[in-house]
Amino acid sequence: MKNFFIITTLLFFSNLNYGQIAVIKDSDGFTNVRKLPKSDSEIIYKLKDSEIFGYLETKSDWITIYISKNKYQLECDEDYYFTGYIHKSRLCPIDNWEVYNGTEFSFNYELKKFSLENKICDYDGKWLTKINGRRIYGTDGNIPKTEVSGINATLNGKTIDIPNMLYEDIFECDNKFTINKNKDDYIVHQWNSDGAGAYLIVWVFGNEKLKQRMILIP
Repeated sequence: MKNFFIITTLLFFSNLNYGQIAVIKDSDGFTNVRKLPKSDSEIIYKLKDSEIFGYLETKSDWITIYISKNKYQLECDEDYYFTGYIHKSRLCPIDNWEVYNGTEFSFNYELKKFSLENKICDYDGKWLTKINGRRIYGTDGNIPKTEVSGINATLNGKTIDIPNMLYEDIFECDNKFTINKNKDDYIVHQWNSDGAGAYLIVWVFGNEKLKQRMILIP
């Protein structure tokens, strides 16, 4: 397969694994991101509660982190993220998130068999590269088998609207996922694939709305 399919959703994630996504743990509700790995360095961003980001393990007290410029990952390459540093005491990896088993939040996909009808497809030779001008996730150049026709998400009895542009690029989904709770936010995440083309999708909900979507490719 051509290198195009090896490019990650955010390029830096090519060296990350599932455990290397995180949120912050800070009683203030935010953490300062520094330009350099030291406490007196310039503050370039403030990470808020439940904001998902990538990171790389180091032996230092300062962790290199990678933050998307686009909260919904509509377009993703090396121009759509930036790097910074936070102190390792502020890092809360995915393994430390509380598993949610309650009833006030619910989430599921409406799924159907994939159809090429009314879709504009781009090919690189015999390999499918885009559908309706969007990068596709879940296949490694093959035609998808399953597509998402809608997403049902409710919080405290209120339906959360999720525009179709946020699920028209994800394929081979199922309704087997993990839900974690971080303070008042709910984080849904799962791996999807047709056997190749694996990707991790993360949805963050809070304040009765969708707050973030992130897609990672190993």
